[in-house]
Amino acid sequence: MVLVPPTPILVREDQGRPITLICKIPVGAMRVFPLTEERKKFLIGKGMNPELIEKGLVFEVSEALASKFNKEREATDALAAKLGFSGEDLGRIVEAKRQLAKFQPSNRLERIAKRGLETVFSYPPSKKEAGRPSRISAQERQELRTRAREMLGAGKTRREIESQFAEEYELGLSYVRRIIEDNPKLKEQNTTDEK
Repeated sequence: MVLVPPTPILVREDQGRPITLICKIPVGAMRVFPLTEERKKFLIGKGMNPELIEKGLVFEVSEALASKFNKEREATDALAAKLGFSGEDLGRIVEAKRQLAKFQPSNRLERIAKRGLETVFSYPPSKKEAGRPSRISAQERQELRTRAREMLGAGKTRREIESQFAEEYELGLSYVRRIIEDNPKLKEQNTTDEK
């Protein structure tokens, strides 16, 4: 995984064949691991820009998370194909959105045109409902608690359970903690962990 800074970066140094990049803005916690010396050499050998590694912008992620990223990309590509879009089309749309964001209208008609295109490129916001936003369903929360009890019985710590679920469900750690705290057995273990 490469953390992308606000400035442009060169991911690959050589002029080899293009590589597929999956760009994702993570929601919630994500576990990453520092690169080993062996892995650094391997990535540099594959053409990765060593400057990114030196700056500490490259990390390892678990096989499960990498697999999840791939499945999400495949699902997006499959849906785009059903709608008649190719990978190039999606690239053009992203570039058009970027150019539209930079565009500064100089008159009223251009402002109207820009607003119209922004509407075309963005999904209409869902209507807000009263109360707290529901990130996962009640059934999913119940399943999460059941799995947490099983994992606790298997010897995992509460912190490990929270980290895994935050990554898996793309939720913040505090939100996962609140869900788990509805389970008295796990709440009890949390008190023990903090002592």
